[in-house]
Amino acid sequence: MSSASEPSVEVLTAEVRVLQIGSKPVALSAARQLDSVDCAAIKPFGRVRIDPKPAAGLIEVIGSADGILARSSARARKMECPGYASSSISRGYGPPVLACARHSGTGPEASTGSHGWTEYTPSQKLYEAWLALPLIVLAGLR
Repeated sequence: MSSASEPSVEVLTAEVRVLQIGSKPVALSAARQLDSVDCAAIKPFGRVRIDPKPAAGLIEVIGSADGILARSSARARKMECPGYASSSISRGYGPPVLACARHSGTGPEASTGSHGWTEYTPSQKLYEAWLALPLIVLAGLR
């Protein structure tokens, strides 16, 4: 059995960012205890993964809020618009049902059909800016 291409080894490098206070790295357990602040109040250093099983579309950041180490989060959530204003906000399966901004004032008779959309909390601009931040690895204690 012969192959047309020869196997090769490729060397890759990665940059690991670690948050330190003085000479001590910030541990995951300490990051969980930080105050959570409003998105507008924080100057983020980078993204972190504090929750071991984060919700889909959740971005957590760690940074400075008035000189104090804090954390904050932003979220993108898939939604389904029924095509008209509805009082039904969620159901037990699939994405939550909620009218998008375009259909918030329409009734069932004016429905143009359902479609998917993404709800950003607090905003799409902030979510995308935070998504572009570098990931910070938090130290774990054993």
